[in-house]
Formats: sequence, structure tokens, C-alpha cells
Amino acid sequence: MKIGYIRVSTAEQNTIRQEVLLKEFGVDELFIDKASGKNTDRPELKRMLTYVRQGDTVIVESISRFARNTRDLLDLIA
Repeated sequence: MKIGYIRVSTAEQNTIRQEVLLKEFGVDELFIDKASGKNTDRPELKRMLTYVRQGDTVIVESISRFARNTRDLLDLIA
């Protein structure tokens, strides 16, 4: 299954560009956070991590939308 994750930093920012791109990649499920990436305490990120299963592929527009730094990225992948 292809899982899409979108994040923008504030509620006022628009997610459409990322949504269009991920839909072009054929994602089956989409999770959207409108929150700072300063930490991994984001509701839709947590929900996605609970949803994703071995063999699924998580697709993001860029790594910076998923994790703000290498430590967070490694922790999320683990």
C-alpha cells in the first residue's frame, strides 16, 4: 500500500500542491498535519505510524515535511 504524508507548518498554509503530487504517485491513504515540524508530536503522523504496515511505502513531498532533522528521521524509521 502507498501511504502519503503531508505537513505544512501552520493552519493557514495550503496543502494542495503536496496533495496533487502525492495523488499523482497513486497513494492509497493520505495523512495531513498542519503543525510545526519542531518535533514528532503531530496527530496525523502518529495516526499514520499506527496505520502503516510492513511492506507499505510512505511517500512525502520532501524529507523536510516528514522530519526536521536526522535524529527524528531515524527514530521515525525505526
